[in-house]
Amino acid sequence: MASICATLRPQHFAAARTGSTARRPRLPALRAQASPSAVKPEVASAVSTLKKAAADGTVPPSAVYSALVQLEQAKLPASDDWNSTIGGTASPGNRWRLVFTTGTKKGSKAEGKGNYFPITACQRWDATTSEIENGVFLGRFAALTFKGPYAMDGKILAFDFDTLKLRLGGWTPSFGLKAKIEPSIFKRTKEAPFFAFFYVDDSIICARGRGGGIAVWARTTPAWELEKGVV
Repeated sequence: MASICATLRPQHFAAARTGSTARRPRLPALRAQASPSAVKPEVASAVSTLKKAAADGTVPPSAVYSALVQLEQAKLPASDDWNSTIGGTASPGNRWRLVFTTGTKKGSKAEGKGNYFPITACQRWDATTSEIENGVFLGRFAALTFKGPYAMDGKILAFDFDTLKLRLGGWTPSFGLKAKIEPSIFKRTKEAPFFAFFYVDDSIICARGRGGGIAVWARTTPAWELEKGVV
């Protein structure tokens, strides 16, 4: 984001010569510097569109898709706090509900035909433990969740799942999908799925997945989680 703010650059002032008129001190020069606080109008518009889509689902899918592409093409720099924004600063981390996804590969003829996700699907990232939980919830009666480690490097969040958990009423069995992966030593591999994030703030996050689908998530609230049976 390329707005400009001015910062001062110190200058040495010339000393007055004996018997001559002293030189006037020069005014400090101005140096252009990028300001992260200013936002291009098209970026602000895209963010506003996505937040409205997350809030009430009234934005047409084509407009949601266009806003996502606009943000991706803006190539915003990753902030140092993206990981803590996504995964929180204390366990159990932050939970995000899937709002909209294309589910199609970038550049395919079907791209741009995404829609609002029809059921309750959430992802929870915990930056303090480097764990991810991906789940689909059918009210308080049933749920299917996957859990494993993740690692974030810049805009890329790589992850893997080693545990599956079911919830059917009061029955909550867990199944190992592979040998337990220690989150503290997990590293991205060529085979690991990942998200390439291109926008992150406190209320929405946007990314493109390894398969090419593009999506936006919205931060959940305790009231929403209680209503949807997300636990």
